[in-house]
Amino acid sequence: MKTLAKLLYGANAVTCIFIGVMHTVAHYADLKTENIKTLLNHKIPVSGTEAYIWDLWQGMSLMMGFLLIVIGILHLSIIQRIKKAEYPPISGSLIMIFMLVGVIYAGVNFFDKWQVYGGIFGILVQSTCLVLTIAKR
Repeated sequence: MKTLAKLLYGANAVTCIFIGVMHTVAHYADLKTENIKTLLNHKIPVSGTEAYIWDLWQGMSLMMGFLLIVIGILHLSIIQRIKKAEYPPISGSLIMIFMLVGVIYAGVNFFDKWQVYGGIFGILVQSTCLVLTIAKR
C-alpha cells in the first residue's frame, strides 16, 4: 500500500511537469504569433493602470507552464525525501487536490471538457493516495 501511495503521488507530480512543459512548448510554438498579437493588441485597465491584453496573456500563459513544472518538481522532491517506511504527506495530497479543483473550475468556466476530465482524473489519483495514507496511519 505504501508503494502504491508513493507511486500515485509521484504520478501526479510527473503529470504536472509534463503538462507544464507541454503548456510552455505550445505557448512558444502555437500561441506566440503575429496574428494573435494583432488581435490582442488592445489596452485594458488593470489595477489602476492600462495594460496590453497581449502582454497580460503572454505573462499568464508562461507563468502557468512554469508554475506547473515547479509544483511537479516540488512534489517529486517530497517523495524523494521521505523515508521508505513513510507514506506521502497528507498536506501535499490536499494541496494537489485543491489545485485540481481549480483546474476543473477553469475547465468548466474558461476552457473545455478535457481540462475538466484531467482534473477529475487527477483528483481520483490523488484521493486514492490520500485514502491509502490515512487508512494506514
